[in-house]
Amino acid sequence: MATNYDLNITQGSQFEVVLRAKDADGNAIDLTNYTTSGFVKYRYSDTGILLDLNPVPRTGAAGVSGYMDITLSGVTTKSVPIVQGVYDIEIYSGEYHEKLIYGYANILPEVTY
Repeated sequence: MATNYDLNITQGSQFEVVLRAKDADGNAIDLTNYTTSGFVKYRYSDTGILLDLNPVPRTGAAGVSGYMDITLSGVTTKSVPIVQGVYDIEIYSGEYHEKLIYGYANILPEVTY
């Protein structure tokens, strides 16, 4: 069962978040043998993407299995339009794939600059 979590990303600012992949029982999923991907779109049905989240799994060390990092530079977020889009993050291994995390991706304007 996928976890719902909304992201708030400010245009032109660096964005960092650590997300946890969990199974239906709430246990961390070992991401060692999986590839991860995640995208922001206007709508789930869109074929084009607004932003590649490029989630990077933490693997190998005890206690970090199931976590993944998303880091976006200010240069990357600067050109994303102000929108309440949607995103999801999936894992892949061979022919198996599963949606782990999904939600709204709120792209907020920078106020001061």
